[in-house]
Amino acid sequence: PSPPSPSYSTELLPGEQTVEETRHLALQTHNTGVFRRITDNITLLLRDQRPGSTIPVYGRNGFVRGQISLRSSEGLVEVSLKLEGHLRVTTSGATVTTSVASDSYSLWNSSSTEPCPKTLPFEIFFPSTFNDGSQARPLPPSFEDKLAPAGTCSYTLSVVVSRPRRFLSSFRCSDSLVVPVCYHPRSRPHTPILPSDVPFMTTVKSSPEEWHQVLSTMNATKSSKLTPVQCLLFIPSVQTYPLSETIPFHLQLRAPSSSLALFIEKSAPDHSLPVLPSGEISVRVYLLRQVVAKAYEEQKFSNRILGEGKLTYSAPLPENHHSYRNVPLGEGMDCLDWDGELRCTEDVTVASFATNPLSVRDFIVLSLEPLQPMKCPLLASKQCHPIRLVTDPWSD
Repeated sequence: PSPPSPSYSTELLPGEQTVEETRHLALQTHNTGVFRRITDNITLLLRDQRPGSTIPVYGRNGFVRGQISLRSSEGLVEVSLKLEGHLRVTTSGATVTTSVASDSYSLWNSSSTEPCPKTLPFEIFFPSTFNDGSQARPLPPSFEDKLAPAGTCSYTLSVVVSRPRRFLSSFRCSDSLVVPVCYHPRSRPHTPILPSDVPFMTTVKSSPEEWHQVLSTMNATKSSKLTPVQCLLFIPSVQTYPLSETIPFHLQLRAPSSSLALFIEKSAPDHSLPVLPSGEISVRVYLLRQVVAKAYEEQKFSNRILGEGKLTYSAPLPENHHSYRNVPLGEGMDCLDWDGELRCTEDVTVASFATNPLSVRDFIVLSLEPLQPMKCPLLASKQCHPIRLVTDPWSD
C-alpha cells in the first residue's frame, strides 16, 4: 500500500488557480448492475457490475463490494470470505499450480459478543501484486485460451459458512459457495499511434520519430547467385498497441530487379507495379501470440495468429529519402513498397503479460515464404518483432 497522501483540497485558496484538470470519473461509465448467486442456504450479491453480466469483472486493485445473505444464522461458528487466484500450467502430462492470490476475511465468528446477522456486508480489494519466485509482479489477468490449453489463470470468490458437527462439537462442517470472477486489469500505451488513414509518405517525412524500422534479410541459394532481399518493415514507434485499434505499417523490399522479379506476378502487364504481393513468394504480415507455459524447467509453446495484415501496393520512397540513411538503397537496387494495416480479432480481450510459470507474448511477424520451396532460388524468411498489446487506447 502507498503511504497516505498529504492533506489536500480541490478548493482554491486566495491567489491560486487551476492549471490543468483531469476529470477521470466523468470519462468512465459507473456500473450499476448487481450479480447474484443463490444456493439453498447462501446468497452472494456483488455490486458495481455490468447489467446482465454472467460473471463478475474487476479491474486493477478492484473494489469488491457486496453482501452475503444467510437462510439461517443460528448455531454458526464462523462466516468467512475468500479471494483466491491460481496459475495452472501443464507440460508432459504434469500440472503445476501456483497461487497468485489467497486472502481470507472473517466476517463473523463465535467469539463475537453479537449474534450472527442474516445479512453480512463486505468491502475488499484485489491485491496489486504477487510473489513470483523472488520478485513481486503485477497480478496476472484471468486467462484461458482453448487453442493454448497448456496454461490458465483463474480467480474465485468463496463464501464459507462453518458450524459444529452434530455429536462432535470440536469439529466443523461447512457450507460453501464458490463464484468464478474475472480479473481484467486495464492498460494503455504511453503515447498515441498515428491514425491508420494518414499516408505513410506524409508522416515519415514530417514525423520520422513516429516510425520504428524492423530490418531483416531474405537470403538466396548459393547456386542462384542472386542478391539477398533486404526487408524493411516500418511500424509505429510506440510498439505498444491497443487490442481495439488498427496498427498501420509500411513494408519495403530492396534488391536488384532479378531478385524482386520473384515477388511479381508474371502475367502483370507492368512487372514493376504489382497490385498485391504475388508471384512465387508469399508475403505476409500478421500478429502472433505465443503462450509459454513453464513447469519443472520444461517449457511448452503454443502459437496463435491474432490477425492478418492487409497489404496494398504503394509508390516507393524517393532514393534520397532520409529513411535510407541507415540502410542506403545502393546502386542497381530496386524496391517494392506496400502499405498495410493490422488488427486483432474481436475475441482477443487479454493483454500481454509475463509471469515465471505462464507468459503471453505478442509479436508482429513478417513472413516471406516461397510457394514452391524446392524450386525457388530465395530461401524462406520469418522475422518476429516483440510488441505489447494493451486493453485500452491512449487517452489524453
